[in-house]
Amino acid sequence: MRHRLARRFAVLCASATLLIGSTLAAGTAAHASPSSLGGCRNPYVCVYEPHQVMVGAYKDVTSYWQTFRRSDVTYVYNARHFGAAYFLYSSGSTSCAEPGRQASLYHRGYGKVTGIRIVTGSRCYA
Repeated sequence: MRHRLARRFAVLCASATLLIGSTLAAGTAAHASPSSLGGCRNPYVCVYEPHQVMVGAYKDVTSYWQTFRRSDVTYVYNARHFGAAYFLYSSGSTSCAEPGRQASLYHRGYGKVTGIRIVTGSRCYA
């Protein structure tokens, strides 16, 4: 009985490992990774167009929104060690990327990204 339970537990653990691994692999395919975005190093916050080509790099901490020259930015990688990056959309909504994080800048109903503001705090919406 004990041997049978140990075998079932081992099979269950192996199945869970495979499931988690396949879920992580599927998740990374859906989001751009820092290595696939490339070219962004501390102290910059870099923005990318849909084909993951960098189209802008920002490093200044400001109390105002810096405007974008492009309307097709869809990804961000915040390569900074300190400083969250906030993004303003044409709808007035905002999103945020913490240091060392990547994110999609597409949010249904938000419209196009129109500005960026980098702050000294490293936590979003703190």
